[in-house]
Amino acid sequence: MTKPISQIAPLPHIAATKPYVPGGKLHGARGPVAMLASNENPFGPSPKAVQAARAAAADVHVYPDPDYGQLRAAIAAAKGIADVSRVVTSAGSDEIIHLLTQCYAGPGDEVVFTEHAFSMYRVSAGAHGAISVVAPETEMTAGVNAILGAVSPRTKLLFLANPNNPTGTMLTGEELRTLQDALPPQVLFVVDGAYSEYLGPAYEAELRDLVDRRDNTVMMRTFSKIYGLAAMRLGWAYMPAAIAAIYQRIRGPFNVSSIAAAAGIACVGDEDFLRMSRDHNTRWRAVMTDALNAMGLPTPPSHANFIVTEFGSAQRAADANQHLRDNDILVRAISGYGLPTRLRISVGSEADNQRFLDAMQAFTASR
Repeated sequence: MTKPISQIAPLPHIAATKPYVPGGKLHGARGPVAMLASNENPFGPSPKAVQAARAAAADVHVYPDPDYGQLRAAIAAAKGIADVSRVVTSAGSDEIIHLLTQCYAGPGDEVVFTEHAFSMYRVSAGAHGAISVVAPETEMTAGVNAILGAVSPRTKLLFLANPNNPTGTMLTGEELRTLQDALPPQVLFVVDGAYSEYLGPAYEAELRDLVDRRDNTVMMRTFSKIYGLAAMRLGWAYMPAAIAAIYQRIRGPFNVSSIAAAAGIACVGDEDFLRMSRDHNTRWRAVMTDALNAMGLPTPPSHANFIVTEFGSAQRAADANQHLRDNDILVRAISGYGLPTRLRISVGSEADNQRFLDAMQAFTASR
């Protein structure tokens, strides 16, 4: 008997959406792999987070607090936020991107982001039937005028990672405020501060104050980077009260696991761990940038926990990537971000950073 042809089909905008491509994994042929592809903290999480997660594991048969009151209070206290009701939780910052898009942009609406922006913005826009509008960058850097030129009466959301992934570039606080003030009233300005802890408390406060000065701005954050909780999938955002109320309507009641929440509570205020991670990153980011430039591989300054290196051609970048893989070193090819001649390299441990530099020295000497 011939089976009937299935009539089950996805919505057209879902079928047309290209999935996010992660950095991947590498199983080393010789020994440990230097994982420099996904911008993870080479120290792992704070020991306080590990201890709290282990303790919370004893109660995994109990649902988490659906309000996440302790987690939100801990975040607010650590980040100088007065109104805890405007702090929301998420299963990683990706969920915030999806839920805000679901709330505010649908078929026919426009979502604006910049040329080399984090690809989840495009994925989320497509998944909800919205139109992606790309603002051009200059030397991998966003510009206020270029962004405003991409905004139209149909624009509902503007996503801006600052610092940006994968370029490591950023707008100044003054530029953010200029952009914020110039946006039309129907546009929600979402500032992605995933890497803001690497700039320090002053910049974190600047982002917080940006949300406070106007009711059109959301700041979203993650525990996946400097906090070292990437596998926990934990994020948060600070929003105007009206936006938070809408967000909470569709947020899953138990979207964050109790283990992740406990780890977040324990580590969000661990300033010693943050300072140690930030200092290591600042020092080695400079060492790696200077060394690659000295090898004749242009590597501009970065404000995050990674650098982006130019190889002159897509083929040479691919050859360098393969050379590194052959030496059990994993970095990120970023051709999918429109940067086929470059590779993104995370700042890892001292040993892994040195392995990478030694491998690149061998590569440049042979080519």
